[in-house]
Amino acid sequence: MNLRIYYKNFSSRIASRWTILAIDVCLVMISMLLACILQLGISSIVYKMSLYVWMIFFSLICNLCFFSVFCTYVGVIRFSSFVDIYRVFISLTISYGILGIGNFCWSVFGLGETLPNGIIFIAYILNFTFMVCLRILVKMLHEALSFDNRHCVNVFIYGFRGTGVNIAKSMRVNRNNHYRVCGFISDEPWMIGKHTMGCRVYANDDTLFGHLKKKNVQTIVVAPDKLADLESSGTTRRMLAEDINVMTVPPLSDCLNDGIIKDIHIEDWLRREAIQVDIRKIAAYVEGHRVMITGAAGAVGQEIVRQLAALNPYQLILVDQAESPLYDIQLELSDNWKNLEVRVLVADVANYSRIEAIFKQYMPQLVFHAASYKNISMLNDYVTEAVQVNVAGTKNVVELAMKYRVCKFVMISTDHAFSPVHVMGYSKRVAEIYIQALSQKIAKEGLATKLFIIRFADVYPDAPRSLMTLSEACQLILEVGSLGENGDVYVFEDEAVSDVESTCCAKVKRSKETIAGTDTVCKQVTSLVENCESCEALTIINEMKKIISSSEGY
Repeated sequence: MNLRIYYKNFSSRIASRWTILAIDVCLVMISMLLACILQLGISSIVYKMSLYVWMIFFSLICNLCFFSVFCTYVGVIRFSSFVDIYRVFISLTISYGILGIGNFCWSVFGLGETLPNGIIFIAYILNFTFMVCLRILVKMLHEALSFDNRHCVNVFIYGFRGTGVNIAKSMRVNRNNHYRVCGFISDEPWMIGKHTMGCRVYANDDTLFGHLKKKNVQTIVVAPDKLADLESSGTTRRMLAEDINVMTVPPLSDCLNDGIIKDIHIEDWLRREAIQVDIRKIAAYVEGHRVMITGAAGAVGQEIVRQLAALNPYQLILVDQAESPLYDIQLELSDNWKNLEVRVLVADVANYSRIEAIFKQYMPQLVFHAASYKNISMLNDYVTEAVQVNVAGTKNVVELAMKYRVCKFVMISTDHAFSPVHVMGYSKRVAEIYIQALSQKIAKEGLATKLFIIRFADVYPDAPRSLMTLSEACQLILEVGSLGENGDVYVFEDEAVSDVESTCCAKVKRSKETIAGTDTVCKQVTSLVENCESCEALTIINEMKKIISSSEGY
């Protein structure tokens, strides 16, 4: 049969389990019929037809039950193995055993005429033979048709046990392999002259090259565990002199340890190269410094903590009001970074005195402010809480960062702050405006603290259309600290933001935003924070809109 025709019409088709079961049932009936013919002859079968019919019926019932129990019909026949044959053996043995015992008891108790138990035994032997031969025949036929003779290369495999045999098996069933295994090479004397998989095992001595020439073999596939033995025996030089091609395959240990076999990560589904950042630049301003992360128990905060921990900071100061997830990240750090100094603090960023006490005691040099409320639908119902955490909390942290001369302050905002339409977006935008106003004051007064804002977009898989993972986004957040000047607003690539300019990182853009009337804006934000608890939700929202419009209207 032409290979192209076979693969087009048959190779991709796999017989259903019900087809295999139907064939096995037919083999049961045929086996019982042949057993009766061999034992009694054709004339006796006709005479005892009713007994034969009943025996067939009970045989089918027993075998169907145990075929189902041992799943003898669910496998792909062309890939049958010893396990499949073992299942057939166990199933038939139990089935015919029960049938024989039942036939014997029926005869002993005089319940009626029975067929000789010899028929059952013969039927068992025939049935097992037929079912096993069917599977072997289909497997051999598939292997024969799978082999492509058009570009065939004869090979010997150096290494008999383990890997060598596995290599030969893969060559026999792989369509893309055009290698015909003609023999094995072994250094073990007791294996010489043996045959396996239809191929002889040859000795690694002076007679080997004569066998290679006789078999027209120009290629030797060396099992990875035999490479050292091949070199030490001096056979390599002789092979090169005889113009024999030497090949090998990756060892299974390399597949497991070096990543050929690995867990699939989210990045693997994105069908693009992973985002690369300059770790050296990030490490240059993180290593040996005291770093504070507010909102360290959140998803973003936890990922930032993990990445910072790997950059050898002097101390990590984790701040969050959610004690349970904060404890979880503490345990993770203690397991993976045992020598890292970590301070875990339960605190609310809206509590100025508590946050100041933390600044005064630990004197952080870098601050990553990730603490915020982010649920859009809930914050529409809890406007005061949104202002307290997102605006007042940010105001407290950034003012204390300036007071205690923090080198760099990075606020992690959201892309919803761009043209906001809900409470969460309003509160984050107001917090951004306050930081931008302070950054302009810092520039005028010549203070050393640098204030940055980065708008964090939704990431994959929470946002299926996003091409950025949480890990990659946090890497970019860390890189922001090494990018630019005081007061910069950084955004991830976003089609909605048109007024942006490039940075040294391809995935991060600098937004061109300016705040006019900084003193007025600061007073408005301060008034909003002080009066939010006594105002109605609609009043607070209108006040936030006023701050946003006034800051952008000058």
